[in-house]
Amino acid sequence: TDSLGMPEDVIVTVPRLSLVMWSWSDSMKDILYGGITESSVPGVGGLECARYIPLWLKITEEIFVIIYAAVLYVWSAKTLKKVTDDDVRVIRERNGRVGGSWKSFMLLLLALVFGMELSYKIVTRQLLFVMNPCHVMTITQLYLLCVVPSKVSVAVLRIMIHNSFGTFLGVLFAVTNTRELRGEIPVYWVQHILICIMPLYIIYLWGPRCLEPLSDWSWARAGLLFFGHYHHHVLLPLSELTYVNLNHMMCPPPSFDLGGQYYRAMHIVLMSILVLIFGKIYSATSLWILNHTSPKFKED
Repeated sequence: TDSLGMPEDVIVTVPRLSLVMWSWSDSMKDILYGGITESSVPGVGGLECARYIPLWLKITEEIFVIIYAAVLYVWSAKTLKKVTDDDVRVIRERNGRVGGSWKSFMLLLLALVFGMELSYKIVTRQLLFVMNPCHVMTITQLYLLCVVPSKVSVAVLRIMIHNSFGTFLGVLFAVTNTRELRGEIPVYWVQHILICIMPLYIIYLWGPRCLEPLSDWSWARAGLLFFGHYHHHVLLPLSELTYVNLNHMMCPPPSFDLGGQYYRAMHIVLMSILVLIFGKIYSATSLWILNHTSPKFKED
């Protein structure tokens, strides 16, 4: 023991434990975003990207978003038409009847593509990009293909559909300049195509009762509330903390620089319109396709 009465092995172990924890923390940071912070590709992050929007404008935007979200929450809570037990019963019956080998194939294909995408992110030390909405959409779709339909999963599907427009934007304004390994860009396109068509396949599995009526806008508002919360209270703090431009929350992409420093304020308006409208367009289109290609779909 030393003069303080503590065993010497404890005195030696504590600094070693701190050193191990520090080393582990650095290793995790390197895997999460080491390859991003070292990148010279414009728009992926860095100090210049973090300072793109002045502080006063960031504060103004956040105040507006909080008020906007509060109004949406109160409105949605009062008007949201919940999924009924009868809806779940009909959905489960159809899912058990039409689900089979094709469902297993689609699940395996989506899991394989997402596994490849995760592998690339780990190898390139860009794992934090998994927080971007398209990857969250893939994880959500994997969940929906695995789970037994319930009130929760039907609600998740409806909100997901109203947030799926981002995937189509990812196709129209593809940002692939950070993908340098062989095969990364093809995997990007395959993943986005699967994300676009998978809700249609899940609607086919679960039947028309998994969607709200086209005249019901309460779920569209709930989808907008989730979209805004995830971007401004999950992705934005992570971006500011790590200097990684998650889903372009700190500075705009080179392919879509609209509005300059006010691009985020303009996107709040634009994305609100897209969330409210796109989900209805996707739902109506899916119902039209399935009613004309699957004779028994309308009966469910």
